[in-house]
Amino acid sequence: MSRALVHRNAVAEVLLTDARALSDGHFLLAAQWPRSYSTSARTTTSATSDSGSGSASTEHHDPMLAAETIRQVGLYICQKFLGAPSTSRFVIRNVGFRIDNSAEPVVDYGATNVLCQAEVFDVRHVSGAPCPAALSVRLQLSAAGREFGSVVGRVRVLSDREYTRFRGPNAAAAPVPGTVHGRPSPTEVSVPSPGDVMLGRAASGALLVAPADLRHPRFFDHPSDHVPGMVLLEAARQAACLAGAAPGRLNGCHLDALRFTEWDSPVHVACAPTEDGWTFQVTQDGEPTATGTLSFTKRA
Repeated sequence: MSRALVHRNAVAEVLLTDARALSDGHFLLAAQWPRSYSTSARTTTSATSDSGSGSASTEHHDPMLAAETIRQVGLYICQKFLGAPSTSRFVIRNVGFRIDNSAEPVVDYGATNVLCQAEVFDVRHVSGAPCPAALSVRLQLSAAGREFGSVVGRVRVLSDREYTRFRGPNAAAAPVPGTVHGRPSPTEVSVPSPGDVMLGRAASGALLVAPADLRHPRFFDHPSDHVPGMVLLEAARQAACLAGAAPGRLNGCHLDALRFTEWDSPVHVACAPTEDGWTFQVTQDGEPTATGTLSFTKRA
């Protein structure tokens, strides 16, 4: 699978391995979820062997891989099957997923093979354009013949010229470090290492979207002229962990991007509990840039 078609620089960051167009806007794609992106929280189960009893740790993949999978699927389908030029610029309008924690695959040796059944719908065309101007994609995810999740997202497709005109001087922007007054520990936000922390604290104590590692291989595989949507989602999840004292394992989320989140001023994130989970809002310069919801499987 070409790295360029999924907008990744590193081969290790390409999740898709194969794809086939079916009919009527349906596609079948194969992906591999790497073992390296497993969650830090582990479920310990009893194990008995000839040498006696003991325990075994079961790891699961980071649920956010579902969002990255549909990001790559959307980019690939647009360019490989729907005629989008390689110079196209893709803007995510919304993304969300639901994971059945009781059915999701367990991390084993190597990677987990994931089958993606994709459907393209709500396609918008512009007269004279070589490809759709916008479309939505829905995925059904399965592993070893067992369905475990669904993902949906919408993307807008712009020409390079349209994007540059739309973004203005921000089209040449690059990530810059912000000023933070302390960060949560990895344990507080359920991540493996300090470099995975996406939050900082402002002098007032408010939470900022401020990635600890601007060269994180997963979130910053390549430069971006705005704060990526995947970073916003992960920051919101981490904010919920802080607000809810580790509310449980993520099993669903949805993000609506209202406008671009820029690098040139502080970005705040706040979460609030609801009956079904959490809502979150990302704000910059007093205006919301993204809103969404999160849901978790409660810990036993």
